[in-house]
Amino acid sequence: MLACLPAEKFNKDARDFAAQLQKHHGWILDQPVVQANSSPFEAYLTNRILSGRGDRWIDRLELNVASRACEVLGLRIAKGPDAALAGHSEPDWRSYGVLGYHVLKDGPAALSDCLAALAREDGADSRFFGRLFGPWIVWLKSRSLGDEFEPLRDVVRRHVFGNFSVRKGVLVLGVPSEGTASSNPQKSVSLTGFAKRNAEDLICRGLATRDDGGSIAPMNFVTQQMFDAYEREKKFFRAGQSSYEKAESSVYGADNARASGESRLSFGDAARQLKVTVKTAGYLIQHGMLCGVDTSELYRRGATVVTADSLTQFQKSFTSLGELAEITQRPQGAFSMKLRNANVALLAMPHDLSRIYWREDVSADVTTEK
Repeated sequence: MLACLPAEKFNKDARDFAAQLQKHHGWILDQPVVQANSSPFEAYLTNRILSGRGDRWIDRLELNVASRACEVLGLRIAKGPDAALAGHSEPDWRSYGVLGYHVLKDGPAALSDCLAALAREDGADSRFFGRLFGPWIVWLKSRSLGDEFEPLRDVVRRHVFGNFSVRKGVLVLGVPSEGTASSNPQKSVSLTGFAKRNAEDLICRGLATRDDGGSIAPMNFVTQQMFDAYEREKKFFRAGQSSYEKAESSVYGADNARASGESRLSFGDAARQLKVTVKTAGYLIQHGMLCGVDTSELYRRGATVVTADSLTQFQKSFTSLGELAEITQRPQGAFSMKLRNANVALLAMPHDLSRIYWREDVSADVTTEK
C-alpha cells in the first residue's frame, strides 16, 4: 500500500522515515487498502524480501544486483544502445524491470542469448560490444559497483570474449583480453553490386572467404560500411591518384623506381613514418596502396622496400590512428572510440591490422579535445 504521510514542520523530521512511521502508525493503519496487480518483476522482489533466496541463478545474486540488473537490461532492450541511464520516470523503470526480469530469471544462458539477439537487431553495429550494449555495459563498468556484481560481470565478460574479436590487452569489465579472434554474431552482409563484382579481390584482401561449396561470403567482421569504404578506395587508386598507378612496367613498379633513382625506405621505416605495424605496411604494398620495390639483387631473397614518393602520396590522402593519437596526445583506444562514434570510415582491411582513415574525413572537430 502507498500512502502520502502528513507534511512535517521541520526538515530534519521529514528525513527520518522510521520516526515518521512511528509517529503516524495509527493513522497509517486506518487508511483503506488499495489492491494493485503487481508485475512478475515486482512479485519477485516482494517474494525475495519476504522469503529470502531461492535456488535459481538470479536468486544467488544480491537483491540490489538482481533488481538493478533487470532494470538496466530492460532499458537496453526497450530503448536501444544509445539510451542514457538517467532521465527515466518510475513507471519507465518498472516497465524496464519487467523486460529484464523476463530474461534474467532463466539464468546466464538466457542472458547470453539475449545479448546475442541484440547483436542481430536491424541497424546494430555488432563489431564493438561497448557501442552495441550501450547503457548495459556503461552500468557494469561503473566503479561504484562492488564485488557483489562480479557474478553478473563474469557472464557478460564470457559472452564478449566468446563472440567478439577484442584486441589483446583491452580490458573487458576489468579483465584483459587474450586477443583471440572469435566469430562475431553480427547480421551477415551479402555480396552485391561492386563487392560482388570484385569478390575474388575481396578474398585476396582477407575480407571474404570461399566455402567448401565454392560460394564466396564476407568474413564475420565485414560490414556494409566496410564494403562502401572498399569501393571508394578502389575507385581512388584506379583514378591514378597514387604513385603505384604510375609504376606500370613490372610488379611493384621496380623498373620505374630503379630508372628514376627514387629513394627507398625499409618496411620498418615506412611503418614508423605511418605510425602503423610492419604487417600493415606489407599489406598496403601487397594490395597496391604503396609502391614496393623488389631488392633481391641487393639484399636477401625476396626483400622489398617502399618508395619514398609513394609513401608521401599516401600520407597526403590517408592518416593512421597512431598518427592522430600522437598529434592529439590522446590514448589510441579513447581516440578510436571517438572516431567510431563520429562514423569516420576505416580503410577496408582485416581487423588485426592498424586502423587507417581518409584524411579528409577526420575533421577538426573530431581531433579537438572536448
